[in-house]
Amino acid sequence: MKTYRGLWPMLFSIALYGLLDAPVIALPKPLQYQHYTQREGLSSDMVNCIAVQGEEVWFGTYGGGATLFNKTKKLWRAYTTKGEPVDKEDDGNSIHWKNLLPYNHVSVIVPDRDRIWFGTYFYGFGGGGISYYAPSKKPPWKRFNTNGGKAKKVVSMAVDGESVWVGSEKGLSVLDKKTEGWRAFYSMEDGLPGNFINAIVVNAHVLWIATNAGVSRFDKDRKAWKHYSQDEGLPETEIRSLARVGQSLWAGGATGTLAEYDAVTDRWKKLEPTDPLKNGAIHSITATKGRVLICRENGLSIYELATGKWESLTVSDGLMSNTVLFAAEDGESIWIATDKGASRVIWKP
Repeated sequence: MKTYRGLWPMLFSIALYGLLDAPVIALPKPLQYQHYTQREGLSSDMVNCIAVQGEEVWFGTYGGGATLFNKTKKLWRAYTTKGEPVDKEDDGNSIHWKNLLPYNHVSVIVPDRDRIWFGTYFYGFGGGGISYYAPSKKPPWKRFNTNGGKAKKVVSMAVDGESVWVGSEKGLSVLDKKTEGWRAFYSMEDGLPGNFINAIVVNAHVLWIATNAGVSRFDKDRKAWKHYSQDEGLPETEIRSLARVGQSLWAGGATGTLAEYDAVTDRWKKLEPTDPLKNGAIHSITATKGRVLICRENGLSIYELATGKWESLTVSDGLMSNTVLFAAEDGESIWIATDKGASRVIWKP
């Protein structure tokens, strides 16, 4: 089994974009596909993450920054560190520019009410971290420092009211949206089981955190931690993804296992899908109103909540690649990020 932790550690994050109001439609066969690569307008064929907001689709890429696609206008635009900086503010080395992405390896994209948040992963010195794009602001881009290097290699993010939780290889940082300054930081010294924050799920008073050493539940009011490992039912130690599925919570492990949290017993139980791809390593999980999209090393697993049925999509069904890194739904299609470009499965042509 191939592993990408050394080369692309940003691929193990998850972003949840809310439950869709559109009716759930069973995927018709044969499926209708559209494929997008650099020939069509992507800034890089390696697509790490996707975010859909209205008619706009954002693609986070490896090495190519972020690409914006307007579905109605059929227009593409790329945002990288090599954009058009304002001369009076930005000069010199591109990693010091103030009004664009911190780096071109975009690991996670999270839509907010009036802006889009971007997390990047930087291998060297001086770059990386987070920024946002707010079209109503002048300039529209705002880049943040890396919280003393603690929010530099970003692998996960979540918006929580006036806070933004940022997970990296060093721990969990908290950004205050009002002051636009860092408010807190948590690591193993503060109670986390591991410093590599693979995924974050926000509830009203609780934060769920997937790490390289299990899952943590953080009570935001009491600032108290509860940890879950194999002793509490997790099928494996390293949890790469989390998803809120209805009123429940799912976790995806490094070797491809799935588990569901049982609030009554305060334990996890292993799920046993009938999915033929169930042994493929998990990169991310996205939950929509009617589906769970599990992005694996060997294709895309789809769980239909209404029927409890599993199905799978691979290159034999029309995908560009079996290495599926992320997926998002927009009410009329599923957007699928792979290492060879993006595929779109359409049921409302």
